[in-house]
Amino acid sequence: MDHSISTRVTLIKRVKEGKDEASWEEFIAVYKQYLYAVIRKMRITHHDAEEILQELFVKVWDRLNDFQYRPGKGRFRYWLCRIAKNSVIDFLRTRRADLDRLSKIESGERENYLNRIMVPEIEVVAEKEWRNFIANKALESVSRNFRKKEVSCFKLFVTGLSVAEIAEKLDLAENSVYIYKARVQELVRKEVRRLEDELG
Repeated sequence: MDHSISTRVTLIKRVKEGKDEASWEEFIAVYKQYLYAVIRKMRITHHDAEEILQELFVKVWDRLNDFQYRPGKGRFRYWLCRIAKNSVIDFLRTRRADLDRLSKIESGERENYLNRIMVPEIEVVAEKEWRNFIANKALESVSRNFRKKEVSCFKLFVTGLSVAEIAEKLDLAENSVYIYKARVQELVRKEVRRLEDELG
């Protein structure tokens, strides 16, 4: 299946109105990585995050008709992240209720883990993880338009390496590093704006 990103409103509309399998799989492919990152930021283990994600998408499926898209009013990602936050709260409530059934040692270890889990102001986490998610999606999308060294220049620049360090690392002239970095950066910025409009 082609998981290329469709227009957000179109994709949500298709999922809401038809709830067909292809649209739903595309929806999950678009948002799963982002929501996984948000959940993991709450100090949830990988295994538990995967379990929470499954339950989260069931809730989204059931509640998608409740979301009304209004340009400029309420971002879809915040709606999704509120469901993610509530899913983590439900997870904590269920796991705490299960503590009595465990042995004393198992119960202590599990309680320590549950106590480390943080349920923050979700909008802050949502925004930070969204910027990372969109930047990575944008770079992934535009990379096919460039040679490997051009993309490498941009990636190394983002890590904080100087032009001289990048030039030495990639065996390039410093002028080439400036040019390659600028070319990729320009397209990445355009793609970020496009994705924000479509997925925001």
